[in-house]
Amino acid sequence: MRNLSKSTWIKIASTLGIVIIGFLIMSSLGSTEKHSKKHEIPPEVRLVETESVIFGDLTLEIEGNGVVQSQRTLNYVSEATGVSLFAKNDLKDGTFVRKGETIIEVDSREVENTLFTLRSEFMNGLAAVLPDIKIEDVDAYNRWYNYFINLDIHKTTPELPEILSSQEKIKLSGRGVFSKYYAVKNQEILLSKYKIVAPFSGYLKSQGIIEGSFISKGQQLFYLSDARNVEIAVPLLVDEINLIDFSKVPSVKIYVDKNEEEVLQGKIYRKETILNKNSQTLNVYVTFYNNKLNPYFLPGNYVSLIINGKRLYDVARIPRYVVDNEQNVFTMEDGKLGKQKVDVVTIQGNVAIIKHTVPDNMKIVTTILQRPLIGMNIKSSNETLELKEEIPVIEDGGQLSQAD
Repeated sequence: MRNLSKSTWIKIASTLGIVIIGFLIMSSLGSTEKHSKKHEIPPEVRLVETESVIFGDLTLEIEGNGVVQSQRTLNYVSEATGVSLFAKNDLKDGTFVRKGETIIEVDSREVENTLFTLRSEFMNGLAAVLPDIKIEDVDAYNRWYNYFINLDIHKTTPELPEILSSQEKIKLSGRGVFSKYYAVKNQEILLSKYKIVAPFSGYLKSQGIIEGSFISKGQQLFYLSDARNVEIAVPLLVDEINLIDFSKVPSVKIYVDKNEEEVLQGKIYRKETILNKNSQTLNVYVTFYNNKLNPYFLPGNYVSLIINGKRLYDVARIPRYVVDNEQNVFTMEDGKLGKQKVDVVTIQGNVAIIKHTVPDNMKIVTTILQRPLIGMNIKSSNETLELKEEIPVIEDGGQLSQAD
């Protein structure tokens, strides 16, 4: 070491100095780069969709469905015996008949002749007793005489005049007037069974009866279903029943899923009071009038309904999925994610209805967040205005200008 020259020591010292200075410079540059990179990374901002909560009054709507059925279905069994003289369209299944139209008529000539005989006997008995009544009571005679002269063997026998004295009753009974009168009335009832007229418009359900075939008493003829006056049994949960105001007749909108443009209006006039133990539902019966016999609303069709429920005041509608099991929702407050508890009145389909227990115009986050952190930075994508990018262009004069 002592033999090294002075110039050698100078070279060694210079080399060590250069190494040390280079190390210090590299360390300084590395620190500067880290510091620069640290400032270049902005805080993460999650882009979300939001919705403002708006409070007001609304009428609840309860959805349901059911099968249309006739309010009136009559089962006709023959009370007459004889040959069929007329049968509408041979009583084929699906035949439509209008109110007042003859459906079937059975040969009634024998019954009708018997009726004429009985009416004749009744008139003879009454004619025989009139002279006796005239002798004792002129007023009674006038009443019964006017009744007698209005009788017609070919017309329905009218009700008997009022009897005002015991002597009048004795004389009429002695001549058998009462028994003859009721024999006539019974025969008139029997004759009415030989011709069936539609009491309302509807469709027939029958195996068919051909004209000229023999009809026997007790034979099943057909079913007649009213196609205009119809109803729907709608099963509803107890919670849904409690959302309906039955203090007035609830109105209902009836439609078909395949064609929502076809809509009829109905009302609820009755409901069951016994809970179905299997489904835990109660039936409410929606009645409506299918005046035009729209095929979508004929008996047997499956339809959907919207029932007008109770009127709620100062409430808001929000998406159901944004409310968690503890009735909390995520909110945006000053660009940060927050959480707010809400008071849910009811759930209707995909909508939750909440009370006014939160601030007005509160913004709820409608985006489903993965790993949400309360306080993290968020930005609304659907409530932010996008600025149009300005691109410099060169005009013919060679100067720069801004694009419109």
